[in-house]
Amino acid sequence: MGLIYNITCASFAALGSFLFGYDSGIIGGVLIQEHFLASHNNPNSALKGAIVALFNVGCFFGACVAATLATKWGRKRTIQVGCFFAAVGGTIQTASINVGMFIAGRLIIGLGIGLLSMIVPLYQAEISSPKIRGFTVGLSQQFIGFGVLVSTWVVYGANRIDSDAQWQIPIGIQIAPAVILFFGTFFLPYSPRWLISVGRKEEARKVVGKLYNDPELQEKTYREICEEVEKELKVVSMNPKDLIAPQYIKRTLLACGAQIGAQFTGINIANYYGATIYTALGFDTDTSLLVNAIYSVVGPITNFITITFIVDRVGRVRLMWLGSIAMGILLMLIGAIYKVYPGPTEEQQANNLIGYDESRGRSAHYAIICFFYLFSIVFSLSWGPVAWIYQSEVFPLKIRTMGNSAATASNWLFNTWISQVSPIALENPSVGPEFFFVFMSTNFAVAAYTFFFYPETKGRTLEEISEALGDAEEKKVAGAEHEKTEAVSTSSRDKET
Repeated sequence: MGLIYNITCASFAALGSFLFGYDSGIIGGVLIQEHFLASHNNPNSALKGAIVALFNVGCFFGACVAATLATKWGRKRTIQVGCFFAAVGGTIQTASINVGMFIAGRLIIGLGIGLLSMIVPLYQAEISSPKIRGFTVGLSQQFIGFGVLVSTWVVYGANRIDSDAQWQIPIGIQIAPAVILFFGTFFLPYSPRWLISVGRKEEARKVVGKLYNDPELQEKTYREICEEVEKELKVVSMNPKDLIAPQYIKRTLLACGAQIGAQFTGINIANYYGATIYTALGFDTDTSLLVNAIYSVVGPITNFITITFIVDRVGRVRLMWLGSIAMGILLMLIGAIYKVYPGPTEEQQANNLIGYDESRGRSAHYAIICFFYLFSIVFSLSWGPVAWIYQSEVFPLKIRTMGNSAATASNWLFNTWISQVSPIALENPSVGPEFFFVFMSTNFAVAAYTFFFYPETKGRTLEEISEALGDAEEKKVAGAEHEKTEAVSTSSRDKET
């Protein structure tokens, strides 16, 4: 089966990432829909922030427990647990009759999405060959983007419905992929690395046989995985303190830094609150949702180009720091134009734009929209796929599941903060456009630390990456210490004799 089977399995597992994207993309549009606001007592900016942020809180805790479940039950079963929570949370949101019930559903679905956001890239990395790992793991971001795309167009279409179905249909649709992935996962292979780690070597050999066409490569890969897993299992850890142990702290900082860097690009300001920003610029609800829906198209297209033609040729690190510089410049332009040409005041918006000159600055507002589109393109060329790829590559098996959990949890931790403060900052007249300058600065800082401190992982097996990050040296030091201990022991015995 080989390549086609490999890509098919990775693509189907990426439905978990589709759920991540769909739920992230849908909420920004729903929060400005007339019937949702009416049925949930017109929540203020703080409550809107809580609706988004508590989803991220759920994701944070889901990502934290993912390592334990993935080690104990395997990658496949953890995906199914995530699907279960996603389906339950989606059902509660769809049936909600007040903000509290809706937030409860957001928190529960967040637990599922947190599990899926950590385990899907890990599973994809562990079933992939080095030559296509960038592509298969990049499918996570591709399906996140595809989920955002579908959600924004569904919201735009449903906005024409004059009843609560206007928001219930978009929210309810997310239950379907959760159910499909739950049952479809029964037909996916287990991770060969996990199978070997629990002693199911014959099953692992069969899985490797399906994932690789060349018999020689099958045997070589199986042998390498066995050797690496056997070494790691002697000291395999579920102790979180090992993430900051001297030999592993560099990996932890690199993986968590990649996910925090992705959040510090400011991408979720546009993803969560793009429609709110366009409304604040004076566009009506329908136009804002249309602009947001078009925005959702450019990311997945660019991401597909990146994972297919770029990331496994150019590498990971160069894309990260170049992307941060470009996004910092774009946010500087957005903030500057927004400051000079603001939208209508709250009073003018409340009075149907009476007293507001729509022609003033309209061209500038169109420029802001274009810069947001370019921002999405740059993110999808860089941090969008690369943060997830890099995270899945840098940890040895001993702490791989814990490490991926920690990195994914760091993503959701900073995502929570950004999603909570963003609507408050954007709607505050004393902050407003200046908020974009904050993320201009973080982009430039991220570009600097990525350029100076991140090693390249392109084209290396997971075992080779472990050596490149210092395992080889650690083994030499350990060997030298062992020889020294043996020498001292022998010398003592000689003296006693």
